[in-house]
Formats: sequence, structure tokens, C-alpha cells
Amino acid sequence: MSREPHVSSEKFEWQPNVSLLVLATLFFPLLILLGFWQLERADEKQRILDEFNTNQQAPPVGLAELKRDENYQYRAAWVRGTLDGNRRILLDNRVKNGRPGYEILEALSVKGLKVDGRSQAILVNRGWVPASMDRNELPVVETVEGEVQLRGVLYRNLSGGYRLDDGIKTVSQWPSRVGWVSAERAEELYGNDFFDYQLRLDSDSIGALNTGWVTVSVQPAKHTGYAVQWFVMAAVLLLMTLIANSNFGSFVKRK
Repeated sequence: MSREPHVSSEKFEWQPNVSLLVLATLFFPLLILLGFWQLERADEKQRILDEFNTNQQAPPVGLAELKRDENYQYRAAWVRGTLDGNRRILLDNRVKNGRPGYEILEALSVKGLKVDGRSQAILVNRGWVPASMDRNELPVVETVEGEVQLRGVLYRNLSGGYRLDDGIKTVSQWPSRVGWVSAERAEELYGNDFFDYQLRLDSDSIGALNTGWVTVSVQPAKHTGYAVQWFVMAAVLLLMTLIANSNFGSFVKRK
């Protein structure tokens, strides 16, 4: 009469299960990588917030101070010029309070604005407007007439992130609805030189629509929390693998 082999609980012994070990070998490093990725995201978001706080405390920058290689991200600025309401950009798929819409951008012609000897315009983001349920119906936006002084914050697109490929190379009809925009792309669309940063208008500035932009969509602490969750899952997987491939459970109870 055959009997099941007796596993001693007095000393620790391996009872390897190849399938479980393979799964653990695959998933454990993945969980660790996800944890470190979230920590990197937390560091990235913290750097953005630190830059925002530092430059927000700096005095507003004027036209005479603008230089190409300076860091003006989130820096307050006062700019005087004329907005081109005839050539307007509608930045598509901008959601605010759960409602789809557009951000309205126009080129600001500034007399005497030269950066490193080059005459340049500034792309002005006037803010958000709701979109119609009919995609063929574009929003009606009041044009700002004449020379005006605008107040806002300088902003340059952050690296990375998802860009909607709208397939637009040249503008055949204004206003132009695009999936993404930067100073570099504005130069292609308008055929003019643009300053590296756009101006996001303050809520009480002339020409402002529905303004207010989120600095970071997810706070650093939340990314850190996600990282802890991934590391905990890795630890649990390691413990479960140990239990499933040894007499660890009975060995601990014996002790």
C-alpha cells in the first residue's frame, strides 16, 4: 500500500512547483518596475510644481527682458500688441468639468519684439470654450480689436505626453481646428516666427475666456502611493511563491 511522502515541518524544505515559479519570475520584476516608474513620475511632477512655485514668485517679465534660452515656464508676463482674430486656432479635445470644448489661441503681433535679433509674434491662449454637439458647428468667439495689453503666464509644452495626429500640415481655411499646438507648430501654421512660449491669459485679462489650467493632473503623493501599492503586491507575490513552493507555512506554525 502506497503512502504520500511525509514532509517534515521541523526543518525548512523546498517543494518547487515549476509553473508557479515561472509565473513569479515573470511578474515579480514587472511589479518592481511599475513601482519605480511611479516613483519617477512622482519626481517629475514634483519638479514641475517646484518650477511653478519658483517662477510664480518672480516678478512679471517684460518684452525687453525676453531671451531665447531663459527659463520662463509659469512666469507672469505683461505683453502689449494686436491679436489676429482672423487666423484663430481651435485646440481640439479640451475637456473642462466633464464637458468637451476647445482652447482658443491667436497670434499676438508685438511691435519691437525681438528675441536674439529676430522679430517674433507670441501665441496667446485665451482660454476654453464649450464645443457644440455638432462637430461642423464651430464656436463663436468675440474678437479683441486694436492694440491691447494682456496679462498672463508664459508656458511651453512639456516633453512627452500623447499628441493627437490631426494630419494638418498647412491651413487652408481659418479658424483651424488642430489636435495639438506648440510655438514650433504655430510657425508652420502661420508662416511667422514665434516666441518659444505661449501666453496663457489670466482670468481678468483683456480677451480672457474660461481660463485656469491644471499644473499637474496627478499630485506627486498619489504617484508615491501607487508605487507603494506595486511594491506591496511584489512582496505579497514573493511571500505566496515561498509558501506555495516550500513547507514555509507549516514550518512557521511549528516554530
